[in-house]
Amino acid sequence: MNFVNVDNNHTMKNTSQTNLKSNQFSYETKPFCDGSYDDPELAPLIGGMFRAVADMGERPVVVVCFGTTAISGDSLGPQVGSMLRDVYNVPAFVYGTEEHSVNGKNMAQWLAFIKAVHEGAIFIAVDASLGSREKVGQILLRNDGVCPAAIKGKKARFGDVGILAVVAENGDDPLMRLMAVSQVYVANLANKISILLKSALLSA
Repeated sequence: MNFVNVDNNHTMKNTSQTNLKSNQFSYETKPFCDGSYDDPELAPLIGGMFRAVADMGERPVVVVCFGTTAISGDSLGPQVGSMLRDVYNVPAFVYGTEEHSVNGKNMAQWLAFIKAVHEGAIFIAVDASLGSREKVGQILLRNDGVCPAAIKGKKARFGDVGILAVVAENGDDPLMRLMAVSQVYVANLANKISILLKSALLSA
């Protein structure tokens, strides 16, 4: 079993006592242009993230990116993990990359390992999602994690903070919907999320 860590001393500081009042904060992405970390469009989502974790004090931060590169729409998580590690060098532990994905086949083993090794950490979970037509292209922030492998009927949630990118519209055949998503489209969303996480973690 392989895993990635950037540093074992990274924590998120307690800067506020305000929590999210609802479980979901929505941010509609727009075309990403210059790659700047201070993109003003990211401010509401970053603020929502910190409100979601503000009560958690100084604890190690662990980012777990779910998905598989075998399906274009579901490759968002592994792409985010690889970008966080290789491009943006975020100050956090990162699991789930293009080389070593956390997916439906190995998820139980991975999550048991991660929870045991990082007991008491703040878990930020990243995953792709299907949704209504009007939500396609949006990034959703939840303060109760994500439901990895929900496409297979598994509904257990994971994470203190969940970041979901709605990559395609819901339909009768979710797998086909995910397989039909453009790889370029998913890569753009993955980059947006990676920059969001870098900005948030460096501001912690």
